Amino acid sequence: MLCPKCKRENEPTANFCIFCGEPLLAPEAEAPQEEPALQEEVRRLRELVIAMNNRLTALEGKPGIAAPPPPEPAPEVAPPVAEKAPPPKAKPPKARRGEWEQILGGSWLARVGVLALVIGIGFFLKFAFDNNWLGPTGRIILGVIIGLAMLGAGYWWRKRYPILTQVLSGGGIAVLYLSIFASFAIYDLVHFYVAFTFLFLVSVASAVLALRYNSMSLAIIGILGAFIAPFILGAFGESGLAVSEAGRAVQLLGYIILVDIGVLILSTFRNWRWFTLLALFSSLIAFGAWHGEFERDISLATAEIGITIIFLIFVGATTLFHIIWRRAPQAFDFTLMLINAAAYLGISLGLMWDTYRAWMGGFVFLIALFYAAVAYLAFKRQAESPRLSLFALGIAVVLLTVALPVQLGDKAWTTIAWAAEGVVLVWLSSALRMPRLRWYSCAVFFAMAVRLFFFDTPVSVGTFQPVLNERFLAFAVSIAALYVAGFLLLRESRKSGISRADATVFLIAANFFTLWLLSFEVWDSFSSALRTAEVPAREGLRSAQHLSLTAVWAVYAVIGLVIGIVKRWRYVRLGALALLVIAIGKVFVFDVFKLELGYRIGAFVGLGILLLVSSYLYQRYSKIIKGVFTEK
Repeated sequence: MLCPKCKRENEPTANFCIFCGEPLLAPEAEAPQEEPALQEEVRRLRELVIAMNNRLTALEGKPGIAAPPPPEPAPEVAPPVAEKAPPPKAKPPKARRGEWEQILGGSWLARVGVLALVIGIGFFLKFAFDNNWLGPTGRIILGVIIGLAMLGAGYWWRKRYPILTQVLSGGGIAVLYLSIFASFAIYDLVHFYVAFTFLFLVSVASAVLALRYNSMSLAIIGILGAFIAPFILGAFGESGLAVSEAGRAVQLLGYIILVDIGVLILSTFRNWRWFTLLALFSSLIAFGAWHGEFERDISLATAEIGITIIFLIFVGATTLFHIIWRRAPQAFDFTLMLINAAAYLGISLGLMWDTYRAWMGGFVFLIALFYAAVAYLAFKRQAESPRLSLFALGIAVVLLTVALPVQLGDKAWTTIAWAAEGVVLVWLSSALRMPRLRWYSCAVFFAMAVRLFFFDTPVSVGTFQPVLNERFLAFAVSIAALYVAGFLLLRESRKSGISRADATVFLIAANFFTLWLLSFEVWDSFSSALRTAEVPAREGLRSAQHLSLTAVWAVYAVIGLVIGIVKRWRYVRLGALALLVIAIGKVFVFDVFKLELGYRIGAFVGLGILLLVSSYLYQRYSKIIKGVFTEK
């Protein structure tokens, strides 16, 4: 074996040169074989360099073109000293099975334990009140001391036991809520406004501690304790206090609003979505329990003002973080906004429907204007990231469409509102790049289709007027909505390269409902005439009715065939051919036996003419539609 350094021959089995000590390469490593693909690439690059040199030589030979100076020789560079490669970074170890035990025992047991402790303290306060143990003042002082002690212990252990710090602090906040709430709502020891002030301070302290420890768990424990307190202490039951039922109702509603203000403060600085969702549902549940308990003792204005304040608080809780800090919202944030808007609309309509039915459309219109203002504010603040603005604008558009059926009643306007809502959701899914909204739009369009079939299709034949009826209005707007949604999805598929299946389904549905509408308009026109016609004339009207239905199908098929040929849309041509086959089958299977002789002649002659025209189109444009069943 030849040494690469001293060029002396060594034994074939030697690993090092016996003359200079240089490592010897194995025979297979001396001249590694290049891969065929690499050899081909080197050959292609060599040919390219030769062609470029020849072209450069030809250009330099032309007069007026000076040859570039020869390149200076590159300075010799000493070969780099081989450095020891740094060791690869160790990947973080995966969680072992034993760690789940630590997570469960060290974290969640503590959280559940503190929550159970808070509930137990609440029941103790209630039990002590029922059995006349400590005096009311002593019970409240004891509760406040326990709450402050838990806060102090949490602060003391904040560095050594962070999980325990979070749950103790959250539990302390919950106990303070319990104690202060009991001081005015159960024991009537302090005035409502004094307790309101202390509760506001507790809400601020809860938000500050959650921000200080950056702990969503602390915030969740505190908010759960705050909303559970009235139920534990029996605030929704009978009370022996001198305060009237209306006064208790106002106090409880003020308590709910005050807790929600703490949620607003915290949500402005931290986008803890699960905390906001839990607070929203807790607020709605508490409001529902409050209204169910004091419905007879409060005015409608009190209930509506209360739910409006809660709604506005959570509008801020779901938008202020993104507007102030200019953060792009995600799908969960949009879901929270939608839940808040839908809950407020549903609860408000339920409260005011019987008394102010005539004004409900205007009320929904005002909510739409409010969301339009939110959209404008968000756009002015985040023009470079308009997702929040577009979604708020989408809610405003949906509410505008809902305002019509709410004001005009359950007629075709309901279907129109759903159709418009479906289009808005499709548009938002494309503008915000959120495919999940497309599933919501499909659900809305499915509900619209069910309503078209079972509610809008039947009409009163006795007073029927073709075209000038509610069915035609509902179907026309719904069909237009399906076409718009289909073309929006088609445009999105062209931009992003996604499947066109969704767009195809919408366009097929639009054509189906168009044919459905035309068929029933023609059929019901003759049905209305049959009700008033004399007996001898009814047979001819029935024949004309069936013939007209066949004609509608055949003409629609031919029109679709023409459009498919002109636009070179294969599936349109295939659909038109399928419909034409159905029309032919109806003529040969049904009309030939049921129609009178004159209408039978007209059916076959008309069908023959349409088929000849279709055949002519196929032969005339055979190059365009060649391979209709095989083209991609």
